[in-house]
Amino acid sequence: MNNNYILGLHIGLHDSSAALIRCNRIIAMAEQERFSRRKIAEREAPIDATLFCLNVAGITLTDVEAIALGMDWDLRDSLLEFPNGEKNKWIKINNIERYLPSTIFGAKRPPVISIKHHIAHASSAYRSSGFKDCAVLVIDNRGENESSSLGYVKDGNINFFKQLDISQSLGIFYSRACDYTGLYGTHREVGKLMGLASYGKPIIPMPIKPSRNGNLYQGVSTIVSKNNYNIPNIRTKQLNSYFLENCFPYEQGNKEEIMAYANFASSAQTALENVILDFVRELKEKINTENIVIAGGVALNCSANGKVEQSSIFKNIYIPPFAGDAGTALGAALEVNFMLHGIEQLEEPLYDAGLGAKASKQEIISVLLQNKCRLVYKELEWMPLYKTVSEELSEGKIVAWVQGKFEIGPRALGHRSILADPRKRRNLIKLNTIKEREMWRPIAPSVLKEYYSKYFEGNPENKYFMNVASIVKSEVRKYIPAVVHVDYTARPQVVDKSNEKYYYLIKEFYKKTGIPILCNTSFNRKGEPLVNTPQDAVDNFLASEIDILVIENFFIKKIESRGNENATF
Repeated sequence: MNNNYILGLHIGLHDSSAALIRCNRIIAMAEQERFSRRKIAEREAPIDATLFCLNVAGITLTDVEAIALGMDWDLRDSLLEFPNGEKNKWIKINNIERYLPSTIFGAKRPPVISIKHHIAHASSAYRSSGFKDCAVLVIDNRGENESSSLGYVKDGNINFFKQLDISQSLGIFYSRACDYTGLYGTHREVGKLMGLASYGKPIIPMPIKPSRNGNLYQGVSTIVSKNNYNIPNIRTKQLNSYFLENCFPYEQGNKEEIMAYANFASSAQTALENVILDFVRELKEKINTENIVIAGGVALNCSANGKVEQSSIFKNIYIPPFAGDAGTALGAALEVNFMLHGIEQLEEPLYDAGLGAKASKQEIISVLLQNKCRLVYKELEWMPLYKTVSEELSEGKIVAWVQGKFEIGPRALGHRSILADPRKRRNLIKLNTIKEREMWRPIAPSVLKEYYSKYFEGNPENKYFMNVASIVKSEVRKYIPAVVHVDYTARPQVVDKSNEKYYYLIKEFYKKTGIPILCNTSFNRKGEPLVNTPQDAVDNFLASEIDILVIENFFIKKIESRGNENATF
């Protein structure tokens, strides 16, 4: 069996990342934004993420067997016909000196193998799912030329039988719809449109519909250009014109009256869901399996994923926590591992997203001592810690919870989370205020796996990564109002002992309150990525209205004012 390392990289213009695997195990994985502290790491190469992965393994680049890229950049560039003078304005993405500079990594480099973007997405999902056979659906803005790919796995090989090009991109449709409302923002926050959709009705016409002939855009003109460079711009102009002409309030980006866009958001979300559901039906018609994996940026739309589950077309659904472009670093590495060594999947299915960096006790103490004039703290044994934190939560305190390795992907899953009691609806207001989020946006629940079916509909095995919406059962809604959205759905995260510390905290909260659920949102300030280091956590804590910070087994409070320097617990 292969004893060498394979380094996977996503080197694109946003969400750059690195993943290091050996044989059938993930050694480390990280997104560049967690180190640079610039959300989505726009135009950054994953240099810090790569160094982190190599340092975890205690190796250098010379110990790596191959480098896998989650995009065939040469193919992509060959499909783009740049206007005169425009090409020089673009960074040469696949210049190895950009993403693996010799001044940092040395001049000797392993072979670089490019994996097609949608194969890398599919590989990230299938090869971490544990499914031996499955249907495959990839949906995003674009790959080299593809925007949606339908396929299956046979003998470890990923095969696509249908691919739609960039002119049919669902990612472009949804991002432009979000932009029409004014919610899109610097960091491409399309999830806001999904949250707003629950407040409206799908009564506004939309320019996309299901179609088996490959033409999803039926409300705007067919694009005749074959130049992939121009197609996104053409489609964007068409969509903007369509929305302004056909969609109330016939004005773009009026965030001051955001609820005027609720019916529009609902209509765009429903149109997206209808197309995805037809993809899923087409997959089922062609493939005899109960399993489906879904990846690509559009796979982060948990409401659409919830509709896929509710359709019961497939019994088992796996969507990795890194469904967006960051996941292609791991997908590319796993694909090259299969190509070189025939290793089809990870040793165990991936049910915990904690693959990043963990702080040492020495690092935690150092940061706390540097802030001794502003913080008081005590170190507790684990069981007393769980009991103490659950007690504080039950009394209405907001707790920042920093445990183990940070998560991969956009959602906090019990490693870098802000937690609260779900029994009080006002805690949703508290959390959204702390996060500077709009009050109409929902907060997700984390639930002990063994109690999932008492509170939520659907299959708990599909819910480890907070990316499939579920209906909250009517008889329990009044007990957990802080996590019930206006349409009676939630975005639950199932927690089992694979996420041990978070599991035992929720279990203690259950013993205290009878509720096996906590509110969970990401620990970060507006416009920043999730916290990474103890310093990030302390800085965020001190700048917020969070009541308590827990880093590993250190229980931390603020010294609220001058003259209170001797505060105790």
